[in-house]
Amino acid sequence: MNGAIGELPSKNALNRLYDKVLESCDSKYAPYILALVSFTESCCFIIPPEVMMLPMGIANRKKIFFWTGIATVFSVLGAIAGYYLGAYFWQSIQPFMFEYIPGFAHNFEKVGEMYRENAVSALFIAAFTPIPYKVFTVVAGVYSAKIGLLTLIGTAIVGRGTRYFIIAGVIYILGPKAKEFIEKHFVKFTWAVGLVIVLAAVVIKLR
Repeated sequence: MNGAIGELPSKNALNRLYDKVLESCDSKYAPYILALVSFTESCCFIIPPEVMMLPMGIANRKKIFFWTGIATVFSVLGAIAGYYLGAYFWQSIQPFMFEYIPGFAHNFEKVGEMYRENAVSALFIAAFTPIPYKVFTVVAGVYSAKIGLLTLIGTAIVGRGTRYFIIAGVIYILGPKAKEFIEKHFVKFTWAVGLVIVLAAVVIKLR
């Protein structure tokens, strides 16, 4: 898999969005906002649901697995929405995605290359690691002749579910200490798992 995948959002705009999402964690509508953030992050939004899961879980650890279920279900639904956007509306949405979604145009060709090499491992890695997932779901739809919807759904359920429930477990066990632990170790852990998957895919391909 060639090239690094990354986003280049406006720092001020991202900070404002981040602050607004954080403020909503104390609201009675927080679970609904978490569902919305989870859905849109998989197809068009910037802020990941972990931003809400962490403070919500620390405030009430008994509900963290319920909220994680919400995040997982709506993230998968968002992935499906991204797939359909790419499969049926790409010509209409391409100008918008390239101009207004940070990093999309920059990463479009790189994601296409990854799909041509190994679509399943690319989709799982995108679902599990901090890679911008929305690029992968929409581009999967663009490549719908090669990538089936069931492949996207399966990798989304496993990748997103594993990622979110690991985070939920850390929050449940460590409580307030979870924030520091996740910020310090979780990204390294996800990339390590991603690397193992890439190596496994290479070995299988060579055999």
